[in-house]
Amino acid sequence: MKVTVYPSVLRGEVQVPRSKSIGQRILACALMANGETTIDGLPDSDDCNNALEVIRQLGAVVRNDNGKLLVRGGYPFNFQADIRMPKDRLSVGESGLAARMFGPIIGLWHEEIVMEGTGTLVKRSMKTMEEWLTMLDVKIALKNDALPARIQGPLMGGKVISTRIHSSQFITGILMAGAVTKRGVELELENIPSKGYVDTTIAVAHAFGVKIQVLEKGYAVEGGQKYQPRTIKVDGDWSGAAFLFVAAALCAEEGLLIQGLSTEIPQADQAILEVMALARVRVEKKKDGYLVFQSKIKSFDFDATDCPDLFPILATLAVFGDGPSIIQGAHRLADKESNRAKAIQHEWAKLGVNTVIRGDELKVYPKLIQSAHVHAHHDHRMAMALTVMGLAGAALTIHTAESVSKSFPNFYDLIKGIGGRLD
Repeated sequence: MKVTVYPSVLRGEVQVPRSKSIGQRILACALMANGETTIDGLPDSDDCNNALEVIRQLGAVVRNDNGKLLVRGGYPFNFQADIRMPKDRLSVGESGLAARMFGPIIGLWHEEIVMEGTGTLVKRSMKTMEEWLTMLDVKIALKNDALPARIQGPLMGGKVISTRIHSSQFITGILMAGAVTKRGVELELENIPSKGYVDTTIAVAHAFGVKIQVLEKGYAVEGGQKYQPRTIKVDGDWSGAAFLFVAAALCAEEGLLIQGLSTEIPQADQAILEVMALARVRVEKKKDGYLVFQSKIKSFDFDATDCPDLFPILATLAVFGDGPSIIQGAHRLADKESNRAKAIQHEWAKLGVNTVIRGDELKVYPKLIQSAHVHAHHDHRMAMALTVMGLAGAALTIHTAESVSKSFPNFYDLIKGIGGRLD
């Protein structure tokens, strides 16, 4: 699918989508809660729909009640919970979080389950999961360090010592599963990536009555805990909101009111507010949201190591600065839906923008961009960042624009609703 974006003036108000990251974690907790959980506002995104199908395949009974989702769980204690037996083969679609989170949860079951993936996910490394589950006496076999994975438990608990971790999603999976093991799990880790995303996991688990401890070097979760069914609402997505903040900072002279955000459950990408301050963007906190105005962008230096999903949109904002900007944490970009560091350099070059990666830093030199055909590399965050680039700079035709459905299915309709010119 191709979308052509033209320079536009944005105004009005906009509701951010619900967080797919929180939504998937809630589904995992609901799967393991012995009883019925009510979920309000689960996003209709590809990743959440795939996670929903996973919990069904693991035995959860799911039904819709006037737009709210009712999930009756009990996994892995299926017989006590009187829910359906897990399937022996399931797919997590293209979601890296689902694969790395549900892998250890699958390991709670005593029979072999094959976990498959689709699209770019089958090229993303699952080596850390293999190493950690093997330390915990769970049988696991990968294909070329990636999916499909053959997993057979039961996971009983234990200790993991690791010095190489390239995604916090592995931490999320082990901790969530560890709570219902007999012995619990301790993770002794060095150089923990994206701690903010683990904070999200801890907060969601706590909402279901499960406590996770933060240690000096890692995390621990006691075994024998029980996820308690509850009624829960999915918070707005700060990751998706970041694209709207930058779009407003570049295109909304009269201001754009961004609604639906909460700080109750921490999200790493709330850091977009720090970047707005560094770039001297006018942001006013209102009772019903954040009012963001078009501003003269000041160059910035920001460490995105712990919030790497912000990289593409920060690299867009930097193009419009008053001098070169530096974004740190480039090593976190290789194992995403695309190699985002290379994708940014390749596509920004088509626009006449010079970017340099030196060590762990991406340096972006500001430039009036030129019209071009660009490619999103089948990556939702690249597609949305390039859209914002077109809204603020010059007409761009974006190929594989349909990839936004992974996290923000109505992105283009929403942009049109606030004044965006799209074909």
